[in-house]
Amino acid sequence: MVNVLISGGGVKSDTRLAKLIVSLIPRNGRLLYIPVAMPTNKYSFGQCYDWVTAIFRRYELVRIDMMTDLSDRKYEDIAKYSAVFIGGGNTFHLLNLIRKTGFDRLLVEYIKSNKPVYGGSAGAILLGKDIGTAYFGGDADKNEVGIKDLKGLNFVKGYSIACHQNKKSDVNDAMRYSVKTRIPTISLPDGTGLHVKGKRILVVGPNSATVFKGKTRKVFKAGSLII
Repeated sequence: MVNVLISGGGVKSDTRLAKLIVSLIPRNGRLLYIPVAMPTNKYSFGQCYDWVTAIFRRYELVRIDMMTDLSDRKYEDIAKYSAVFIGGGNTFHLLNLIRKTGFDRLLVEYIKSNKPVYGGSAGAILLGKDIGTAYFGGDADKNEVGIKDLKGLNFVKGYSIACHQNKKSDVNDAMRYSVKTRIPTISLPDGTGLHVKGKRILVVGPNSATVFKGKTRKVFKAGSLII
């Protein structure tokens, strides 16, 4: 059974999702943080680690390890962790890297084992059906690696995820994307996310999520089920 958390982004407003992932980790469990999507010319991995430990220390989670080299990894390297957090950054770089290293297969196996995975921004988009949504939104990415196959890991029931959807123009871009690709798409503003567990998708507030199936739009309030 899948147990995936999706964050629409926003460092300071993710508190509900942060609390939720902590609640899914046993008292003596460890979280694995993977920040490799973040461009190192913007933030160092050390800064990323300082950020993530500060966030989760508020909820008394202090057992956090960081993995920045995905090469030659085996499933046992991640299986020992109680949860995995895939951080934000450039989604195209992230997908390209996990494919080249074969780490995508390890993540798929981990998710299928029913262990919780938390995707923030780029990490959230990666968990959707297709990462073409990274081209737009409040923190749009450039496809500098030239990746052409944009298929994501597809653990959100066939939906793509659009993050940082804070403006009307962002949400309209999500609709156009869904019309063009014929992929149902969930538009998430900063601070709002999803909990995908088993057959259900729950909106985790404070704000609403907007779901597009082509031009058909439906708004789901915080606490409501999309499925």
